[in-house]
This record gives sequence, C-alpha cells and structure tokens, in this order.
Amino acid sequence: MNLLIAGLGHIYLGYLRRGIVLFLLSFLIGAMSAGLGWIVAVVLCSYDAWQLANGRPAPFDFLGEYIGE
Repeated sequence: MNLLIAGLGHIYLGYLRRGIVLFLLSFLIGAMSAGLGWIVAVVLCSYDAWQLANGRPAPFDFLGEYIGE
C-alpha cells in the first residue's frame, strides 16, 4: 500500500500517527526535490512498513518517542 501512497501501509497496520507523519514528510521532501525525493521516500516507507508487519525493528522506530506510538 505504501507504493501507492507513502504512509498508507502504516495506517493499514494500525500506526495512524506514524503513517500521517511519514506521508507529510514524504510530501515535503517530494516538493523540495521536484518529485525525485518522493520516490526515495516511498521506497523507505515501504521498507519500514514491511519490517513492522514482520515484527522486526524498522528504520523509523525513532519516531515513536516523538509521536507517542
């Protein structure tokens, strides 16, 4: 789901705040880099959701202490 919209897979997994934050960050990065950063952000968000779905440590686990998840 993250390959369609960054953060959507996180919302599907039950990480609502994390999904919204990652979507907004991906949108901001994409806007600042003329869209090229969006591709990298979508790939990283997809990997993060995949790791969460498999119960493994994910790259964006540090967000939990800032957003309360």
